[in-house]
Amino acid sequence: MHVIMRFAKRKGGQISSMESHNERKKEQYKSNPDIDLDRSSFNYHIVKPSGSYHYEIKKRITTTGCRIRKDSVKMVEVLFTASPEFFKITSTDEHREYFERAIQFMKDEVGENNVFAATVHMDEATPHMHVCFTPITRDGRLSAKEIIGNMKKLSIWQDKIHACMVERWNFFERGISAMKTRRKHIPQWLYKQAQNLDRQQKEITIAIDNISGLNSAKKKAEAIKTISKWFPQVLKFTAEVNRSKKYIDTLKKEVDDMEVTVDRQSKKIMELHVENKFIEQTAKKQERLLSKIPRKELQLREKDIKDIIKGLNER
Repeated sequence: MHVIMRFAKRKGGQISSMESHNERKKEQYKSNPDIDLDRSSFNYHIVKPSGSYHYEIKKRITTTGCRIRKDSVKMVEVLFTASPEFFKITSTDEHREYFERAIQFMKDEVGENNVFAATVHMDEATPHMHVCFTPITRDGRLSAKEIIGNMKKLSIWQDKIHACMVERWNFFERGISAMKTRRKHIPQWLYKQAQNLDRQQKEITIAIDNISGLNSAKKKAEAIKTISKWFPQVLKFTAEVNRSKKYIDTLKKEVDDMEVTVDRQSKKIMELHVENKFIEQTAKKQERLLSKIPRKELQLREKDIKDIIKGLNER
C-alpha cells in the first residue's frame, strides 16, 4: 500500500473549474462517471473556504503584497489519497485521521495561512482530498516553482509525506521515485473518459448501423441524436490523447523493454502503465468509429469539426 500525493499548478480559468469540481457546484459530472451525487452528502471540509477560491487567493496576495504576472500560478492543488486497500482495511475514523494528518503536513510545509481549502470527497470510487493553497514563499513572493521545486525536490516531498504517514500506519511502502521511473501522471479525467467511451462503444456502433442501414426516419433521428451527444466527447478525448501521444509511446516502450521476470516493485510500475495502454487502445477504437460516421447525415462539415476541437482545447 502506498501514500499518494500529487501536485497541480492552477492558473486563471482553471481555478474556477477546480472550485466547481471540488465544492460540487455542478448538477452533473458527465466527464467523471465515478461521481455518485447521491453520496455527495458524505463529503466534508477539513479547511472550509470563507469565500470563492478567487476571493481567497486575492485576499492572501493583497495582504502579502506579492508581485504578480499575467501568467502567474496563483493556486496549487494537492491531491491526497492512498491505495484503495488502505480504505478497505481501516475505519472511517481512520480515513479522517489520514486526511487531517495530511493537511497538518501541508500547513507545516507551506505555511498555515496559505492553505485556504481542504475538501474530502467520499462520493467517488476511492476517498481523496483536494487541498488548495496560494504558493507564497516565507519571504512574501508568489512562486509555485520555488515551493514545489523540480523533480528532485518532488521526490523529497514524497519521502516526507511517506515518513509522516508511516509514523501512524507502518505498513505503507515508499513507491519508486519518479526520478527513477521518469513517470508522469496522465490526467485522471482522461482515464475515466476512456472508460466512459469504452462503455458507450456498443451503443454507438448500433447507432452508426441505424444511420447507414435501411431504417425508419425515426430510428435514424434517434441514432443521429445519440451520436451527436457522443461526438464532442470523443473529439475532446482524441485531441488530448494526441497531445499525450509522445509520453504514451514512451510508456509502451518501457513496458515492452521490461524483462519477463521482474520484482514486486517493477510489477507495480507495469500495473501503472496498463491504464495508459488502455487509453491508447480506446483512442484507436474511437477513431475507427469516427471514420465510419456518415458526416452528411450528421450535417457536420470539416470546418465544424475543427471549430469544435479548437473550442474544447481552449476550455
